[in-house]
This record gives sequence, C-alpha cells and structure tokens, in this order.
Amino acid sequence: MYDSDERDVTILKAILPLMSRHAAGYHPISYSVWHDYAKGTNTGLRQAVDEALESRERLTPSLTYALYSRYLVHPAEQALLSARSDLLDLVARVQLAVRHADTDVAGFDAQLSQFHLGLSEAKSLEELGASVHAMVEHTSKASAGLGRLVGTLEQSQEEVRRLTDDLHRLRREAVTDALSGLLNRRGMESELARIAQDYAGQGAGAGALVAIMFDIDHFKKVNDTYGHRLGDAVISAVGGLIRSTVGERGIAARYGGEEFAVLLPRHDVSVAQELAELVRRGVEQGKIRQGQGAEAIGGITISAGVARGCLNQDAYELLNRADQALYSSKREGRNRVTVAA
Repeated sequence: MYDSDERDVTILKAILPLMSRHAAGYHPISYSVWHDYAKGTNTGLRQAVDEALESRERLTPSLTYALYSRYLVHPAEQALLSARSDLLDLVARVQLAVRHADTDVAGFDAQLSQFHLGLSEAKSLEELGASVHAMVEHTSKASAGLGRLVGTLEQSQEEVRRLTDDLHRLRREAVTDALSGLLNRRGMESELARIAQDYAGQGAGAGALVAIMFDIDHFKKVNDTYGHRLGDAVISAVGGLIRSTVGERGIAARYGGEEFAVLLPRHDVSVAQELAELVRRGVEQGKIRQGQGAEAIGGITISAGVARGCLNQDAYELLNRADQALYSSKREGRNRVTVAA
C-alpha cells in the first residue's frame, strides 16, 4: 500500500505537466494515455507517443483518442465488438438467403398453377412434353434456391457455434487478470454483486464471509532494482501461489497493482488466517529468478490483513476493514498477517 501510494503520487506529478502541454488537456482519456506513458509498462503506447512527438510539438485530441483506442482498450472488449459485427453480418446473410428462397418458392407456386393449366389444355404429346420440360426447369431452380438456403443455414449454425465459443472465451478473459491468472477487478466486482444478490435480505444465519487483503512489500524497490519484467514475474508467482492455496474455497483477485484480495464465504476467520500465513510463508521462502540459471533474488515478502463479516453485509466495507488490517501489518514491520478486531 505505501509503495503503491508513493508510486501513484510520483506518476501523477509526472503526467500533469505532460497533459497541460497537449491539446486534449485534462480529459480522462488524456489522463489514461499519459498515465500509462509515464508508468512505462505499456511499451507499445510509449513508442507510438514518442514517434508522434518526433513530427509534432503536441498531440491533438483525435490522435490522443486514437492512441487510447489502440493501446488501452481491453483486448477482450475489442474482440467483443468484432464478434458482434460478425453476428450482424451473419444475420444479414441469412435474411438475404431467406428472401431469395421465398422469392423462388413463390415463383414456383405460380409455375405449378401454370403447369396444371398446361396439362389440362395440352392437345398433343409435343405440348405435353414442353410443359413437362418447363416444369423440370422451374423445379430445379426452386430446388437450387432452397439448397442455397439450407447451405447458408448449416454454415450459419457452424459460425454461431464458433462465435458462441469465442464469446465464452472472451467473457473469461474479460474478468481474468492475464499476469496473475486471478480474477481482475471487474471479475471481483461481479462476484461481489453475485454474493450480495444471493444473500440479500437474509439475517445473521446467512453465514460468515471472511476477506483477506495482500500487498507485496517494497514492490517499487523490486521494479527499480530488477526492472518491470522481474516485477511482473513476482506478481505472476504470488498470484499463482494465492490461486493454488485458496483453491475452490473462495474467490481470489488481483485487486490492483501489487495488491490482491480473497473472499472466503462460509469460512471461519481462523481458516482465513491460516491461508494468509501459508501464502506469506510461501512468498518468503519462494525462489524467483531473473532468468534461467540465475541466482534467486531474496527479500520478497508479502503482508496481509484479515477481517470477518457476514454474507449479507456490504463486502466492500469488509474489504476495507481487511485493508485497514493490512495497513497495520505494514506499519508494524511488514511480512506478517494481522486480523482485524
């Protein structure tokens, strides 16, 4: 928490002058662009901004918005827009095939009436043969139209199945933090909403809900000393340890930066404290290396705060209490677990 706050203040001091010099000013989108630029983790964005500034003194609003769309919009959201476009195109193609088939069938109905009349009035084998020949042609045409419709529908069924699979995958990606493998903030909020809905209006018998907040100690120093690549490896390793420790017993998320949150429905605070201790010891004893064959770096630790509430209470308030307990762990020397009173 301390490291995160200090880093945010440093970034804010760096980006305010940058925002003031460019045409988009203090717009939230401009803030997002310059925040990631100053943070330095979005290399594609940083390179694009530097290249743009080589040919101009300041970024225009349109260029700022274009950079935001290209480098900051979540890939899952971009893919979702693409999937929606594919579905709209699919519906349009099916509608066109249905209209064509409907036209062919309507024409065929008229030709059947004409064929009936021709058969009734035929006075020779030649006239009868001509009517049959015409009927064969119209039958083939109607059959081809219906065949195209059937083929379009079969193809559409396959495309719908593929798009459905893609949307399920995108939904998972949209709520998952790629670096840690845990839920992201959006996924955590979705789970909180589900919990609130499931237990809305229930009394004290709703059961316990325990929250754990974790924060990697001195994370800024890790990034400054070893670089962001190793910092990412630390977050990934801690996320994996939390995920394997919590398992199916609760909900784990990367809450922001180097901070993680765990919710344990229907578990006692002693279970949460034990899990938090397992994670703390696992991080302390872990061996994270700068590269294959390199020596393991030392000094990586994690602090935690635990708080107990009820399933029918505000989970955000519970997380805040766990965060205050985490604050106590930091204040008392870090690398420890504190349980809220």
